[in-house]
Amino acid sequence: MKKRVVRADEFEVVDEFGHVRMRIGLSGDEHPFFSMLDADGSVRARFGVQADGAAGLAIADDNGKVRATFGLSSDGSASLAFGDKHGRIRAKFGLGSDASPTMGVDVEDGELQHRHKLAEQGTPTMGLYDQRGKVRVRLGLAAGGAPVLRLLDADGTVRAIVGLANDDSPFVQFLEDDGKRPGWTQR
Repeated sequence: MKKRVVRADEFEVVDEFGHVRMRIGLSGDEHPFFSMLDADGSVRARFGVQADGAAGLAIADDNGKVRATFGLSSDGSASLAFGDKHGRIRAKFGLGSDASPTMGVDVEDGELQHRHKLAEQGTPTMGLYDQRGKVRVRLGLAAGGAPVLRLLDADGTVRAIVGLANDDSPFVQFLEDDGKRPGWTQR
């Protein structure tokens, strides 16, 4: 069988009424994409690749709001995210560029919001967030593996720490306004 190559700037597949239902082409900034449209002409799913190598799939509802995404960033991080009817991301799962797992969940109307991820030192943490999206409580493991509960003020500054030290002795510590200097510690 003889191979053939068809070249064009853009391909469109139309339905029996002449409505574009699929489009393959290059965006205005020359990045390749593949889009699927509903009967009204709204993009419902789009897959694309960026100049830096990032690739992603976005799925929209019938109002054009992106409700789900799946992507791979140029730094190697990968994510799967779900949005509400307003297009706001409410849950996200993925891997960081160092392959550390992340998970986030956001519940509507000021209800409990939590996100799980690995802290900078590579240990697992879970955060509870207020209505503004600011972390207020962080539960996790310290670098040595000891459990630690951190309480944060409205600005995101750590103000109190409760946990076990590396020798498994319990401690409570209150921090100054800067969140760095201990104000009071009990072991």
